[in-house]
Amino acid sequence: MFFDVEVDKDTKQYNFWHKAGWMYEGYSDFWRRNKSIIEAAELANVIRALRKVAGQIGSNVGGVEWAGMSRLDLQKRGIITVDPSFIIGDYPVPPGKMDILVGIVVHEALFRKEWSDLVWAEIERAKKDLKFLDKDLLHKMVAEAEYIYVDKLAERSVLGLYVRKTRQFLFERMEWNPSLPPLLEMLFVMWRFQVLDEKKWDQMNPLYLEPLDILSARMLELVNNLPLKGSVTERCKFRSNFYLEMFEAVHGLIGSWKRETITYFDGERPEPKRKVKSVKKKAKSASGKEPLSLKLASEIEEQLAVGSSDLTPLIKAICGEDDPDVINTSLWDFTIPAHPSVDPYLVARLKGTFYAYANRITVVNRGLESGKIDKSRLYRAPMTKRCFMQKQLIPELSWNIAVLVDASRSMEGPKWRLVESVVASFYKALEGQKNKLQAFGYFEHDGVAIISELIRKGKLYSIPPNGRTPSGQAILAAALLLPKEKKRRFIIHVTDGESNCGCDVKHALDYCKKEKIDLVTLGCGYKERDMLVKQYGKSLEFLDYFEQLPKALENLLRRKLLFSAK
Repeated sequence: MFFDVEVDKDTKQYNFWHKAGWMYEGYSDFWRRNKSIIEAAELANVIRALRKVAGQIGSNVGGVEWAGMSRLDLQKRGIITVDPSFIIGDYPVPPGKMDILVGIVVHEALFRKEWSDLVWAEIERAKKDLKFLDKDLLHKMVAEAEYIYVDKLAERSVLGLYVRKTRQFLFERMEWNPSLPPLLEMLFVMWRFQVLDEKKWDQMNPLYLEPLDILSARMLELVNNLPLKGSVTERCKFRSNFYLEMFEAVHGLIGSWKRETITYFDGERPEPKRKVKSVKKKAKSASGKEPLSLKLASEIEEQLAVGSSDLTPLIKAICGEDDPDVINTSLWDFTIPAHPSVDPYLVARLKGTFYAYANRITVVNRGLESGKIDKSRLYRAPMTKRCFMQKQLIPELSWNIAVLVDASRSMEGPKWRLVESVVASFYKALEGQKNKLQAFGYFEHDGVAIISELIRKGKLYSIPPNGRTPSGQAILAAALLLPKEKKRRFIIHVTDGESNCGCDVKHALDYCKKEKIDLVTLGCGYKERDMLVKQYGKSLEFLDYFEQLPKALENLLRRKLLFSAK
């Protein structure tokens, strides 16, 4: 992390910054518009904004997460973790605090873009036989040099404003006493602020002067002359050689100085540490609670999942966070154009069904010459005779139907081509008006439930059947993707076998019942029916052959709509 200091509202520094109004003025106020007073929603909005900032820096910087959001090892996955205790309880996050969070992410993202780990790996390979304490000194120096290097890179764009503001906040909260006997960590911190912010200290131990001048002069030489047109590996190699020369220049002056901690451990590959311990960190926030509870982390992940391609947090919220059967669920748009054969007779019959059972709305035409007398227009009788009205019941076509198709490996061949034709017929029958038809194909690949949208922007697409059958999670995904403003919502699920991976189908059935979504599963051409009956219960109907599918869908829809109308 860029810094590891918690805001203590009882300190003089906090009072100074607060009175100066630093929290309520910031650069981020010009571009951050998605804000909320709800904790989970605001923390999710902040993470979205920080991810966009990181994405502007490079594609290899990894994602951005709040510390505690995931139980996995985020550092090994290349994720930038940000401590949320800095903003907990202050919603919406003030622009000043948002600037500091942006500065942290920019700083960490540039470390990854410039491959700082490779720099240390090159140095470690060149200095295998160095003594333990000398290697620790070299490790500290390289970490601080890379710190200065990436901050100088940030100053080449507007992002440098955020990094500078973050560094200024850190500087104001540090406890300085350069007059004490020399300390190695103090030398490197003074080196940082002297090069980056041209800070000067009146009372300083004379032993700091010579090594500080050498380090500052060499670092300015590096940042001013480093070629940025070469490859990233060439830049890393250049910096590693430069740092080795710098180490030889100051080793005799500072090699025996006292140090607070040992940051290099033999036998491990360390990452250069970039934390400054100036104030004792507290384990809890000012409210006395953990900065990010598991419940809050789950709520944030749910907020982030809305509108994204990863539906796993939303499905976990339905099935339970501890459900071991839930697998990752992702929306996938890697599809191919479909060329189905549309049955015009099936389209005509489906259109008739939709018209017959659609909701009726009353439309009143006034000012007519015949019809029913309109009391509010009687004064027009002696003048124009237009004192009549007529009421009409017009069908309002606003159907909301999702066709969910099993695209596992067993659906290859004629089965899949028939399903494509049925989906195309449904689309033609519901085309126009206020109808909404969605079609999804699903299968499992490499432990992930893939949900692919088959109708996008008026075109029908297809996917190659593959993998296993995660029906439970596919039904949940289709239910989550259905528009909520429609009154009548249907999911027609077509499969040729039972669910054999992912969460239990019961979770999907319960959720559809809770959300008043009418779900029907059509089991086509599957001989062992007991397992399907056990999974789907009364929401299941069987077809002996796939060729019965078009007629069965028509009859099923007619029966469901008739029951709903009654």
